[in-house]
Amino acid sequence: MTVFVIVAILVVLVLAYVASVERRIRRYRSNTAASRQLVTVELDRRYVQLEPLIASIESSGMDQDAVRQLVGARSWSKAVRERGLGLTSQAAAENALSVAVHAVLAESDRHPKLKSNWAFQGPAGDLETTEKRIAGAVRVYNDNAYRLSLLRTSFPSKYVAKALKVTTPEPFVEHVDLADDETPENIAA
Repeated sequence: MTVFVIVAILVVLVLAYVASVERRIRRYRSNTAASRQLVTVELDRRYVQLEPLIASIESSGMDQDAVRQLVGARSWSKAVRERGLGLTSQAAAENALSVAVHAVLAESDRHPKLKSNWAFQGPAGDLETTEKRIAGAVRVYNDNAYRLSLLRTSFPSKYVAKALKVTTPEPFVEHVDLADDETPENIAA
């Protein structure tokens, strides 16, 4: 009788653990999908906000190389997204666009016309806020993706994840492939 009770308790504990892991997996899947959607919304917002910014600086006398880099980075970013090239490629394109946006904003500080031009300052302020929101959304997405992949690879939850056919989500980061003779120490030098 006591053996039966012990086995029953163990079975109940295992089933409770499996149910707990299943709830966590479903929650992390949902959170990962929602945070990925948030990243997309913020990126779309940035594309819309770039239009008035670019229009206001084209006639300002600002360095046209910075403007061309911004327009080119925006086009590359849109093309990568539209072709669905994956999060690594998209992260690279979005990082290039962020760098171009920050370069234009830094360059604008040196132009007195732009400092007093509300047609520029309004979109520039909105864009700075959106850049921060994008960074936060990407951080949240990557955290959720990491948690889900951790559940997928850690013992014993990996068996429940395998039964639920969980795939590891791709992080929203740009990967740098190093050649055999390149090490991070050599690149920094």
